[in-house]
Amino acid sequence: MTRAVNFCPRCGAALIPMQAGGKLRPFCRACQQPVYIDPKVAVVVFIEREGMVLLIQRAVDPGKGKWALPAGFVDFDEAPASAARREALEETGIEARINTLLAVFPKRDQGLADITIAYSAEAVGGNLQAGDDAADAAWFSREALPPLVPFPSNALVERWRQGKLDFGLPLWDRQT
Repeated sequence: MTRAVNFCPRCGAALIPMQAGGKLRPFCRACQQPVYIDPKVAVVVFIEREGMVLLIQRAVDPGKGKWALPAGFVDFDEAPASAARREALEETGIEARINTLLAVFPKRDQGLADITIAYSAEAVGGNLQAGDDAADAAWFSREALPPLVPFPSNALVERWRQGKLDFGLPLWDRQT
């Protein structure tokens, strides 16, 4: 997906393409500055309990009807771990404590996220119920997994199913 920017976010002037920083970028003649398009960051949360993983059934595209780990976008004023907790609560009704950083994934498909940060978490409260853009939420064992959305949910769940998911990178600050 390409993100087009036509007007300067500072002054509103029309932008033109110009070489800046070794790349063709939107450029504002009025401000004499290039406009840098920031990456869209998402989080995904892997919550395991008693040998089962928490998944949501997507109510909307991409992946409508398939199952995924709770996930969503990081707001501009939000720490990624806080976004992961928020998304878990919004989509599943489960309050989560983030434990470890699992992985950072680059863009691999036509989705909107440019960077996806994966965390492991544990359920510490709440009541399981689908919310936000989830049609359903449920716990699944390794032997009874439903059809999953593509990357990164399928990659993380498959590594877990095989017993190869590394939960070993603790976060520095568990409060964030």
